[in-house]
Amino acid sequence: MNTKNNKRFRDMDKKLKATMLELLETTDFEKITVKSICETAHVNRSTFYAHYSDVYEIMEQMEEHLNEELLESYTGSPQEKDSVFPMWPFIPFLRHIKKHACFYRTALKQRRDFPLKQGYEPMWNQIIKPKCIAAGITSESEMLYYFVYFQAGFTMVLRRWVDTGCHESEEVVARIIENCIPAIWNTIQ
Repeated sequence: MNTKNNKRFRDMDKKLKATMLELLETTDFEKITVKSICETAHVNRSTFYAHYSDVYEIMEQMEEHLNEELLESYTGSPQEKDSVFPMWPFIPFLRHIKKHACFYRTALKQRRDFPLKQGYEPMWNQIIKPKCIAAGITSESEMLYYFVYFQAGFTMVLRRWVDTGCHESEEVVARIIENCIPAIWNTIQ
């Protein structure tokens, strides 16, 4: 019986995702097919279709998995937070993006919004909202405009970073991002 709780099913799911990541390192996403995934993983197409309906679904589920991994990374130690504050909220995010750069290179190509559906909470709660409140902005509606602006810029900075091979350190990119939000930072400083 093939269910998501079955260990063999879960192991095959991991294998298919690993194969997808392997292919993303050498092949443009648009050229990856179910057939190429199956051939590389040495599995039948029926096995793939027991898990996913197409290559878009596997990417979507990989993004959800990586999102969970990212959220877990925000449990950094207080020493780490103090050592790079106020950049600290960016550092775990950037480390995560760098670790999975081949996936995000593809995921960010067509993005205009934040790369992870739930990955924004730490940045909203630890950066945008406190900075807006400190600047005297109390309307959450107005804060959301700052955040939308921040999301678009942040996403494009990430895209450039992964497109150029993540050569700059996470700290350098965090500083660049921090300096890119002068409307909030300059009001407070």
